Amino acid sequence: MVVSKVMVIFNPLGLVVCRSVPVNGRCGPQGRINIAIFAFMNQWIAASLLILGVSAPLQGQSVRYNLEQCIEQALKQNIDVQISMLSESQAELSMNQAKSGFAPDLSASAGQFYQSGRSIDRFTNQFVQSTIGSNNFQLQGSVLIYGGGQTQNNFKQAKSNWLASQADLDAVKLSVILQVSGAYVQCLQSQEAENAAQNAASASQAQLERGQILFDAGGSNRGVLLGLKAQHANDLATLTAAQNNKNVALQNLKQLIRLPQNQVLEPVTESLGNIEAPFPYSAQQLVDSILYKRPDYRAAKYRLASAEFGLRSAKGALLPTLSLGGNLSTVYSDNAKNVDGVNLAGFSPIGRVQGTNEIVEAPKFDYQMSTIDFGEQVKNNFGQSLGVNLNVPIYSGMQRQNQEKSADVNVMRAKLNLDRIEQTVQNEVLSAYNNYQNAEKRYAANKESHELQKQNEQYVKQRLDAGAASYFEYQVAYANAQSAYQNFISAKYERAFRRLVLEFYLSPNANPNAVAPEMPSLDK
Repeated sequence: MVVSKVMVIFNPLGLVVCRSVPVNGRCGPQGRINIAIFAFMNQWIAASLLILGVSAPLQGQSVRYNLEQCIEQALKQNIDVQISMLSESQAELSMNQAKSGFAPDLSASAGQFYQSGRSIDRFTNQFVQSTIGSNNFQLQGSVLIYGGGQTQNNFKQAKSNWLASQADLDAVKLSVILQVSGAYVQCLQSQEAENAAQNAASASQAQLERGQILFDAGGSNRGVLLGLKAQHANDLATLTAAQNNKNVALQNLKQLIRLPQNQVLEPVTESLGNIEAPFPYSAQQLVDSILYKRPDYRAAKYRLASAEFGLRSAKGALLPTLSLGGNLSTVYSDNAKNVDGVNLAGFSPIGRVQGTNEIVEAPKFDYQMSTIDFGEQVKNNFGQSLGVNLNVPIYSGMQRQNQEKSADVNVMRAKLNLDRIEQTVQNEVLSAYNNYQNAEKRYAANKESHELQKQNEQYVKQRLDAGAASYFEYQVAYANAQSAYQNFISAKYERAFRRLVLEFYLSPNANPNAVAPEMPSLDK
């Protein structure tokens, strides 16, 4: 009996090496089988470790997105955008269906029929039992010459609905763009706030270490040291809050652009445009410029046009219609036969002569017949017709009149909806403009406060180093400077976002410098 020991060795490359070592120097087939089994296990384990080692970094791989890339990612993945795209496609199909109403109607039919029963033989004038097969072929078409303008108005109504669905899609995209832009700016703000808190914590840590050395050397009292520790602890708490705000902002941005939870996102710090230059429009100029560029306003305009075309179509249903129609038809029957020959088969009595009582006989004939060819029957039975049909509506249970009234109500509703959206757009634009003006003033005030508090902190620090100020005074100046800097960061990014909103309103596209699309014509 051969006894082997298995040695499992992990080499520096992370692969598992298995060897079968014979005991007492003995080896044989059993040892070779053990080696083969563990060699197979070695390959399987190594492959598994390699796959895990490759896939793990991919799952946690970080991506760096700028604002344009975040917007592009969100527009591709957003569910509302995808639903709006489906609605736009459905409206386009309805428009194409309405466009096909201008084409003539053309249909073809073919039928196979069998008729079984008694009929009179045309040669013997006697009833016979037979089954007759026949085929009917027909091609018919019609074209509308005048229909009260219903076809034209139905097409224009469907086209207006399609253009409105495109404007709805642009409105959804604009909403997504504004949401992503706000979340992106929030991420940049939280990143800068974290950096400021980290610098403050590092500075207070350096001061605490310096104060500890002075306290150990007898150069300061315990109150100063406790004040330094309290300041450092407060800076660490501020840093923790800033880090938490950053994580929340990143999570919100990842949800908007629909990145996987295990994907690490790093927003690229970039310039948000020339926000230092004064805004070139007044409030009224902004309203006049933005109103006709807003996609929701354009959608309301298109829906008003759609309702008006629907009213015209409903009025056209009260008018007569004139159409031209034609028909081509032919038939084939297996009972249609040709007489190929006649033979006298004899005579048969059919009666007697009155008075003489003589027998009257009639000849009997045998007919040789064949079915007429299919092509000949189709040619001989070919028929055609052409006619004009005039339809005058007289009474339909007031359906057409009620449809006209309903269409008129839809027009009034569309007008009110347009007025409501116009007021909403004006309020939103004026609110956005006022928010930008307030953010501009808040930014200027906080910028000045930050510069002055920073100068005051440096001045008190110089006095502290010279022994002319107490550490309590420096702590107050330092806390005021840090608070002013945090307020300045918040005001700076709020101002940038408010300016960015106005830029997007002026040109509602992913690229703020792009030109806003014009309203397509309904006559094309």
